[in-house]
Amino acid sequence: MKSIILLLWIPPLVYLSFSVLYHVFLAVAYFVTRDRQKAVAHGTRRYLVLIPAHNEEAVIGRVLASLARVDYDPGCFEACVIADNCTDGTAGIAGQHHARVLERNDASRKGKGFAIEWALKQVDLDAFDAVVIADADNLIDPGFFHGLDEVLDEGRSAVQCNNCLANSHDTAFTGVIHLSRTINNELYHHVKHRIGLSSYLMGNGMCFTTRLLTEHPWVTGTMAEDYEYYAKLVASGEIVGFAANSRLYHQESRGLRHASGQRLRWSAGRFEVARRYGLTLFMRGLKTRNYRVVDASFPLILPNLSLMVNMTAGALAAGLVTHCFIPVPFVVLWLALLMTMEAAYFASGVYLTGMPVLKFLHAVGFAPLFLVWKGCIDLLGISGRKTGQWGRSGRL
Repeated sequence: MKSIILLLWIPPLVYLSFSVLYHVFLAVAYFVTRDRQKAVAHGTRRYLVLIPAHNEEAVIGRVLASLARVDYDPGCFEACVIADNCTDGTAGIAGQHHARVLERNDASRKGKGFAIEWALKQVDLDAFDAVVIADADNLIDPGFFHGLDEVLDEGRSAVQCNNCLANSHDTAFTGVIHLSRTINNELYHHVKHRIGLSSYLMGNGMCFTTRLLTEHPWVTGTMAEDYEYYAKLVASGEIVGFAANSRLYHQESRGLRHASGQRLRWSAGRFEVARRYGLTLFMRGLKTRNYRVVDASFPLILPNLSLMVNMTAGALAAGLVTHCFIPVPFVVLWLALLMTMEAAYFASGVYLTGMPVLKFLHAVGFAPLFLVWKGCIDLLGISGRKTGQWGRSGRL
């Protein structure tokens, strides 16, 4: 009986161990590597900034105002707002800020991915070198385009920008999200770019050369259009770069209630993409002996940070219960070690954020509730429950 129990423990232990050790490897690599010396970018690319917006009159003016203040030749970029199924003043306000406005009304195909797909067919891509996709509630950093130039100069055709939080000090929830976002930006995307591996797309702050968009048109079949396009790009041999110096600041929801619908949509969509493409991409990498493709499958087949912590904690609880009836000390000790490594991983993220002590303690006290909430979101996402709405999520 004990042998059977131990055999049953092998798959979850192997899966969780690889997930945790992979993140630890990236964290160590971050602290022992440095960015490559970059040549000075000359700022001659022509950028189209696409901003999908559904009833965003409260914030659309702010992002366009921040874009007007960037440190870049104004003749080298153009803002284009996709007023998607809007019933408010989004289009009018965008026009007041001298942005090109594309108004779309299609009740049968609602969603950000569909809006982007439609808009890319309305513009002349030959007039630009690259297309940036940003959210309506963003603030654009003055050095945004120079940071993109640095990575595009390295030969990358797809780039994920540095997604930061504009309101990290608002609540305990935004503090936890700030910590999570910093860990993801630095200990995942940034270090993977340093060592020549692919980042994944995060939906906001994505940049593609127009050549890439011509060769691989944007097509949406799920609610996680960013993950879906990422899977198709890496399957075709493209590597997604990460522009650490190209920052935009996102306005996060202030609490769990307002964030739930948005997170459920993301979770359901990403699990759907994982089911469609994850193992296929992994097997393709193995068959072709392409370690970059194998690595690129990991965002699809490995758990995200909060899910990894929840799974490890759940496994440890199950191990302790099992140990009460059938001694499995190795299982319990190994899972406890994995939890310790995860704690150390988070501690390195705290170091990178430079959080004040009181703010950190506030976030830490909120973290258990956050993990329970996120676990419920992931369970609903795995079950396939979806929400088709997009737009404002109570951020203000």
